[in-house]
Amino acid sequence: MLIGEPFTLSSPAPIALVPGRALPEKHGRERQRYPFLPDVPALVAELNELTRRGGVAVTVDERQGGGGWIRYYANRSCIGVRSSRRGDVFFIEYIEPMHLRNHGRLARSALRFAPRRWLYSADLAAVPPGCVAPDAQIREAWHRLQREARRGSSTERRDPRYEKFCDALDAVAEGARQIMLAKNASRPALAFYGVRASSEARRTTAGIYTFLLSRPGDVQEGDLVELRQAPDLRGKVRNADGERLIVEFDTPVDRRRIPEQGELVVSGGDLIPRIQQDAIAKLRAGTALNPRLLPLLVDLDFASYDEGRGPASDPAEPLDGDQLTAFHRALLAPDLLLVLGPPGTGKTRTIVQIASAAAARGERVLIASQTNTAVDNVIERLPAALTGIRVGNEARFSRAAAHKSLSATAAALQDQVLSRTQSTAQRLAPWSAASSPAEGWLGRMRTTLDELNQARAAAASAAAAHRGALAAVEARLRSPIEAAERAREAAKRDTEAAAERIRLLSFRLRDLERRGGLLRFIHRWRADRCRERLAEATPLGAQTHAAFVRAEQDLQTWNAELRRALDTDLAIRSTAAQVAAAEAAIGRTQKATRRAAQEYARLLAGILAVRPVPDDADALGEFVAWCGQWHPVLQQRARLLDDWQQQLAKPSDQLHDELIQYADVIGTTCIGAGIRKNRLSDLDFDLAIVDEAGQIPLTTTLVPLVRARRAILVGDHKQLPPFVDDDVHQWLARRGPTESGGDPGLLTDLLAHSAFERLIVQAPSTNQVLLRQQRRMPAVIADFASAQFYGGRLATATEPRPPSPVFRSPLALIDTADLPPKERAERSRARTETWQAAGCDNLAEAQLVLDLVQWYARNDRQWAVIAPYRAQAQLLDQRLREMLGDAAVRDRVGTVDAFQGKEYDIVVYSFTRSNAGGRVGFLRELRRLNVAMTRAREQLMLVGDFSTLLRADDPGFRHLAGELYQYSQRHGDIVASRDLRNRLARERPA
Repeated sequence: MLIGEPFTLSSPAPIALVPGRALPEKHGRERQRYPFLPDVPALVAELNELTRRGGVAVTVDERQGGGGWIRYYANRSCIGVRSSRRGDVFFIEYIEPMHLRNHGRLARSALRFAPRRWLYSADLAAVPPGCVAPDAQIREAWHRLQREARRGSSTERRDPRYEKFCDALDAVAEGARQIMLAKNASRPALAFYGVRASSEARRTTAGIYTFLLSRPGDVQEGDLVELRQAPDLRGKVRNADGERLIVEFDTPVDRRRIPEQGELVVSGGDLIPRIQQDAIAKLRAGTALNPRLLPLLVDLDFASYDEGRGPASDPAEPLDGDQLTAFHRALLAPDLLLVLGPPGTGKTRTIVQIASAAAARGERVLIASQTNTAVDNVIERLPAALTGIRVGNEARFSRAAAHKSLSATAAALQDQVLSRTQSTAQRLAPWSAASSPAEGWLGRMRTTLDELNQARAAAASAAAAHRGALAAVEARLRSPIEAAERAREAAKRDTEAAAERIRLLSFRLRDLERRGGLLRFIHRWRADRCRERLAEATPLGAQTHAAFVRAEQDLQTWNAELRRALDTDLAIRSTAAQVAAAEAAIGRTQKATRRAAQEYARLLAGILAVRPVPDDADALGEFVAWCGQWHPVLQQRARLLDDWQQQLAKPSDQLHDELIQYADVIGTTCIGAGIRKNRLSDLDFDLAIVDEAGQIPLTTTLVPLVRARRAILVGDHKQLPPFVDDDVHQWLARRGPTESGGDPGLLTDLLAHSAFERLIVQAPSTNQVLLRQQRRMPAVIADFASAQFYGGRLATATEPRPPSPVFRSPLALIDTADLPPKERAERSRARTETWQAAGCDNLAEAQLVLDLVQWYARNDRQWAVIAPYRAQAQLLDQRLREMLGDAAVRDRVGTVDAFQGKEYDIVVYSFTRSNAGGRVGFLRELRRLNVAMTRAREQLMLVGDFSTLLRADDPGFRHLAGELYQYSQRHGDIVASRDLRNRLARERPA
């Protein structure tokens, strides 16, 4: 949509364009991909022509702190420029085609720029004086038009409270960054004893190295790490596989700077805060796609709607009652819907149906979440009829979702196009090279046709000479032959006349002889006279006949003489031989031409409608000419298709922008929605669905929200919060009292509570839905979680599973209180080594966990071990790897945070804390226990010292532990630690 009426910014001075340092190389590569791109002088000529017609379209990239590209748009291309420090020239940094993203930017622009003229100078020193680069004026005009457009929409409501809220969000984004830096600093270092250049380094200019770790580290793909010995050497983890870590550094690295032994540490970057601040800036400026977003967040000003209006469609798969309500409201809510989905209630299924229905009615849908797993779960379940694309760090996609990644989708499309064009390519293959069969047959046709025409010309010449020789002989004997013919004709007439007289006299005589009567005398007299005349005529007839025979013989003699002369004349015989040779050549070359034409026609079959190859020589020539006209056309088609197929056979990002533009559903992490290389920063969405919204910081949730006209937040605020209270309080304590950002209470609220949690407590009933039917956990686990965290509203819709051979209930408490205090006590772990995790661990609980895992692993069950403390998780991970091997333990052991959103058949949870004072530390964050308990599909085992837990110094946790213990006494199975070993020994694995 055009932003307001077009506005033209004029400049009385000329504008000088100078190529940037990297432009020649960049432009050369682009012109190989897009040959139609003009060179710079031609582009400047286009800009001058557009200026004469009213001005050149301009857009400005909006980035936090300014400094985004200024783009000028020509007829078929766009240039990105930056101004010089002196403000006298614009440096051209790139020239790119008018792809869909540029058309999208242009559609949102109302700014035109009309300088006096545009100049091009290949050399900065050669720029004439008087040129300007009005960078600030262009940016100011752009932002003014943006503000006016928003004010003109009458939806912006500026209020000091909004500014205060946005200031607080800026402070919170910085606070989140500092909290993450503090957490990273507390994470164990990754000690390595060897470094190898990765084989992947040969395919990229970046420095990629494999680090051999002393022990598996707490790191995963995508994490940023740096060398402790050289902090400027920073890179991203490409693969974390046990004791091997592949790191891709930001820039090529001098191998000599990397020691053979050293440490890597997890580091933080500024990307996430910068993307969050970009989203806050859009919210503050009123440029969020949903203009009601800021009032909604501050005032809880939800737009009303008629729920009874009914949905536009029904789900493609069956949904339960609550899921169906969420589905219907999601299609109707004009701004925001909140879906509270406790564990196992089918959040993903519901999201898939909502996204599918919205996309089916023409909406562009964004699926976002904090974790890649949540996004993958939705994208991989989308129906095949929809184009769903997963964008982001492909190394962290699930295997199923990787098939829908941008590169995989582009590759699949390339393969599909290759497959569909393969038959055409095969048919055009005879024209694809200079020595191709088509070229050969066409050359053969033309050669033999030339020979045929030469033979026909030779035949015509020989025939004329032959006719001349015949005529010469005939001329020499023409007079006597003509005289003989005349004599014969005269003799023939005389003979015919004599024969006619004899006939008539004979007839008259017979007639008179038959007559009688009175006149008999007269008739007899007449008969005698007639008889006399007949006697005279008969000898004369014999004479004339003899004369005719003589004349006939004379004529035959002369004709024989003519034939003899014709047969024996040397000129006639020579020319006759020439005619025969030419006619043989005609037959031979015509046959060869027709055969070549038939072969060429066979190649044309399936490409063109081919007429039958004619027999006639003239028509054959027309056919060859017709083939000659089509031949270069088919050669060009073949070359184009061959070049196209060669390009399609290579990995390429040329299709990425178009695929993004035409995708029905796009999935990425919340931060990924703001990363420019993901190609989403200029994309508008009709609907954003944010999963796991209860665990996502508000500043992160804003990233997808500002890009969508309406949104659905799906989550569970009874799971882990974005930041625990300890982290928030420590940050506030470190924060200076004079720093901006407002009320500490507001900052605490915004940091410790997600947007989901802040909104759902006061959202109208029409804007929230609770999913109450869970299908993951056994009822005994779900009922306790329901009572303690969900107000008793969570119900179980699964059938009971077979009981465990070890425990009497799917909920088992293993109590270490029967052990001596020293044996069961926790250990306080300081970081005496950089690779160690600080905190608490517990050897007694660790041994019990090992015993349980060993039993279930032998029983071939899917298991997971969760601990609230990183030190305990590290201890368990190390011991389990020693017992079962790296492959069996990978991704099976971790803290509560690592397992949120996952589920396993068997879950073992180690409380860790055991001390005489009842100190439980951050176990007081009760939602940690909710997360841990609700991961289990079949069996949950909670290992802990309940003599400590039931006397916890935190009242909230003490109450929860008491409820858990009493509930387990009634419905679960409480097992003393010593008894556990006996049970495991009795129940041998099958």
